[in-house]
Amino acid sequence: MQAPPDLAAAALRSETARMLEAVHPRFGFSPAVAVGPGWHRFAELGERIPVWVAELRVLDRAPSEIAMSLLSGMTGPVVRPMAAGFVLLGRVPTVTAETVAVHRRGRIVDRAALTCPIAAREPLLGADVVPDLAEELALRLAGLVTPVIDALHGATRFGRRNLWGSLGDVLSSHALWVARHRGDPEPAAREVFAEIQGVADRVQELSGVRFPRPVPYPVHGPSRSTLSQIRGTCCLHYRIPGRTAPDGTPRYCGTCPLLTEDARRERMRGLVEPATGASRPVHLG
Repeated sequence: MQAPPDLAAAALRSETARMLEAVHPRFGFSPAVAVGPGWHRFAELGERIPVWVAELRVLDRAPSEIAMSLLSGMTGPVVRPMAAGFVLLGRVPTVTAETVAVHRRGRIVDRAALTCPIAAREPLLGADVVPDLAEELALRLAGLVTPVIDALHGATRFGRRNLWGSLGDVLSSHALWVARHRGDPEPAAREVFAEIQGVADRVQELSGVRFPRPVPYPVHGPSRSTLSQIRGTCCLHYRIPGRTAPDGTPRYCGTCPLLTEDARRERMRGLVEPATGASRPVHLG
């Protein structure tokens, strides 16, 4: 797929993209702009998803795990900069199904790219009406992800409730990652968590699906405390072949709702210092 040169240049010039990249390389969009093999616009994903599901079923992966892993791969690279813009910049990248693309390497979606400028705010509710930031983020997320979740549900029969729940978990996870990277102490991070749950409330209304929500989980380091979360929905990544511990037991994420509290503390032990240290680069899941 070739992006028109003027769109590619506009994306690379984007003020918002540059600001997010300057904060953390993973908060921005890929510098590649949907050029070459492997790129798929979000508007095409409804057609591609049944093909990708069939490919993964050949590998004897369960439909539930296929649905959750594809959802995570397709939405994570897009939700991350949207959450970063919301928390850090007070603006939401103007992504639509026509202006964002994802790249698939093998059977993994590994990055996203924008094919339009994202510095300017675009009215969503009429020529002279610009919604508040939370409403804008919710509208863009719902518009972007609803066709993807519908296609995944149709191809796997896995429930929309868990698919939307996973999206809500990803949104708040990335928002908290951004807050930790900024150095927010626990009280400030809790404010970010509350704000992003307000966005999830609106997404729930727009989707018509009541989905599970994460709960805040404090992380205490030697000199600073911050906030992680316990997901409302298991991402099912522990079912992927090769994701087990040496003794064969599942390797759950530290934020997994299936963990006991003792197991969670043990799993998070090695992440406490990176999460509360000076550089704050760690993503806790």
